[in-house]
Amino acid sequence: MYLSENVDIVQFLSAVKTCREDVFLETVEGDRLNLKSTLSQYVFAACANGRGFLKKARIICAEEDVKSLREFLAG
Repeated sequence: MYLSENVDIVQFLSAVKTCREDVFLETVEGDRLNLKSTLSQYVFAACANGRGFLKKARIICAEEDVKSLREFLAG
């Protein structure tokens, strides 16, 4: 799954906090950031301003947590 194009980063990270399991952002290079980690959230927020970063990165989470994140996900 990928993030929607014009996702509100603050609201998305707030929704991540409500998830029961870990939520990962996987880059095209294969790096994974655990978005439940505060340090990873800072890295994510800093990189999110880069053109095309969010379009290429995948969100990986438990099936039960997809419901919490559905409004932020595209495909």
